[in-house]
Amino acid sequence: MMKRYAWFEILLVAIIMGISLYAALSDSQNLAWRWFTRDDAYYYFKVAQNISEGHGSTFDGINPTNGYHPLWMLICVPIFALARLDLILPLRVLLLVMGGLSAATAILFYRLIGKVFTPAVGAIAALYWAFSYDVLVRIYQQGLETGIAVFFILLLVYKLHEFETTWRNKPISNKQLLTLGLIAMLVTLSRLDLIFLAGMVGIWVIFRNSPLRYFLPFDISAILVSVLLAFTLRLTFPEYYGFSDAAIAMVAVSLVVKLTSAYLLGLYQPAILSNASKLFTRLAMFLVIGSGITAGIMLVASRVVHFDGFPRITIAYDLIFTALFFSISRLGVLGLKTSVSTSGDNAAPLEYLRQNWKQWFAEGMRYFGVVASGLALYMLSNKIFFGTFSPVSGQIKRWWGSLPGRVYDGPATNILSFFGVNYSGESNTWHPVSTLFGAWAESSGIQYLVILAVFALLYYLLLFTNKQKAKSTIAQLAMIPLFASAWLQVLYYHIVGYSAYKEWYWVTQLVLVVLAVSLIFGMLYRAIRRVPYVQAVIWVIALGFGYTLLSSFWGNIRANMTYNEWQPTDPNNDLAEFLEANTEPGSIIGFTGGGNAGYFVRDRTVINMDGLINSYEYFKLLQERKAGEYLANEGMDYILANSDLLNQLPYKSQFAPYIEWMDVRYGGKDLVRYHALKRMRTTLRSQPEIDSVIKRISHLTHSTPKE
Repeated sequence: MMKRYAWFEILLVAIIMGISLYAALSDSQNLAWRWFTRDDAYYYFKVAQNISEGHGSTFDGINPTNGYHPLWMLICVPIFALARLDLILPLRVLLLVMGGLSAATAILFYRLIGKVFTPAVGAIAALYWAFSYDVLVRIYQQGLETGIAVFFILLLVYKLHEFETTWRNKPISNKQLLTLGLIAMLVTLSRLDLIFLAGMVGIWVIFRNSPLRYFLPFDISAILVSVLLAFTLRLTFPEYYGFSDAAIAMVAVSLVVKLTSAYLLGLYQPAILSNASKLFTRLAMFLVIGSGITAGIMLVASRVVHFDGFPRITIAYDLIFTALFFSISRLGVLGLKTSVSTSGDNAAPLEYLRQNWKQWFAEGMRYFGVVASGLALYMLSNKIFFGTFSPVSGQIKRWWGSLPGRVYDGPATNILSFFGVNYSGESNTWHPVSTLFGAWAESSGIQYLVILAVFALLYYLLLFTNKQKAKSTIAQLAMIPLFASAWLQVLYYHIVGYSAYKEWYWVTQLVLVVLAVSLIFGMLYRAIRRVPYVQAVIWVIALGFGYTLLSSFWGNIRANMTYNEWQPTDPNNDLAEFLEANTEPGSIIGFTGGGNAGYFVRDRTVINMDGLINSYEYFKLLQERKAGEYLANEGMDYILANSDLLNQLPYKSQFAPYIEWMDVRYGGKDLVRYHALKRMRTTLRSQPEIDSVIKRISHLTHSTPKE
């Protein structure tokens, strides 16, 4: 059936790539001023350029760095090898690559949803993905890792759909498990925080014959939400972060105790789940035993580990939320029940474990072995070459979150942001649905939560129009592992405080929103599919929807990616032009960011001072307040930064002893000289010592690789 609609795929790819080519060939200044504008993207670009030119994984040519996601860097390296010819050429190529990723992802949406429902419904999802300017800005326009991450997420879901349609009819082969593991590994290496999705998919695949596949992802995320909700309701922000260690400990204890209790008490047994009276009885026993043991352990731990001021009321809150979440998940599934469980599924928990553990272990080794091997190799390589197992950028942002200042925005400041359900700002993880609901609520938090609850209820009731199809669709679209991993990813950032998180982190959530809305359209189609000419009508609706989006999309592209608007002498980057006019060739210049300038500036070197794309050694020195001396010893000549920022945490004046003011400013930033002599003239006692230091600094500066 899908071959009949190959015309749609061909037309979609042609339009996407045609628009991408139009944008890529526009005035060179458009690429830098209007398309690739994020500093974070230029961190990739400059490091990729340096790798391709044999300087190693370094932004500045001096300090080794691993502050990036590895798979996207691997793709950027051959593209930015072209930078030796022209700095704009790789940007043009990258824009086409991002267009190709957009087209490939849209085709996956089309094929996946088309197989589950009908191609016309798949076309609606594909057209939204391809021609929503909002998707372009969030996922593709900035040149970040989001494009490759979304592609591999969709590819994984697509392969899970194939898996779902075959595993009941024939044994699962090693090739299938290894293939899923390989794609999950690529998902993880595209964005490391997607490891939660890889984990949830493993549960989904390995426990496919058991209710564990449905309830375990829900229960894991429910336990985390329950504990953290208990703490955040009891404590204010930022007061919570003073108790984050206790919260993490309680999460760990709850996961072990409650999941074990739930399994042993039969909360994953079909015979219990399909009988309301038995289910309520076991739930009551679970709450008494699981929450009781958790409470006992935490009360002892609060004394032994010295969780000073551990708020005991959180134990009661956690009990209430655990009861709520475990009941909702099981009663929700019970409501969608369409068949009676067979007696073969109802072995006692320990007997069921004895019967299946060998198969679970063997399949888990195959799937998780691939994921773990790729991740372990990556982490070991990091340790060998960079001195730390994980990207330094993530470590720095966690450190920023622990500081009292909010120079880099700091951790979440309210409960909606903490749980990723805010409708504005960087914590708007469920955009665009959450943005729409937030507009309806007119900025009222309570009203917004009520709208969310009503929508969730209406969505659930929609599934009753065809319960069998609804259940099979949720399984075939892997919506449960996507949903659970989305929650875990958000909480991973907020549980101990993480600063400077960005809206482009939330790619799983956007994919799930598109799939969930497609399910609505699909269920409506199922209800009217026997009406004459309904297929033709839906195609007309889809193409009309696509035309409307395309018109606006194309208008935005034409307005921004212009031809013959700029003069050939107009700069590609204003900061680079300023630096070239006010510093000498060969200068080493410090920025608290510096991605754009570091890529475009000629005959000068830019050092990143916030540490996101600097070395692990620099990060440790920044924490120890020794970074100023370190940069002086590296021969840094200038700093361009906001002077007020340098006087606050995380810097707190540690560069001040080496600064000489010049009274040169640009865009609210001061250009100042930076050298060791200001301090050394007060500590060295003789001119020969001073001359020796000058000679050493001069030698270091001129022997450093230049960009």
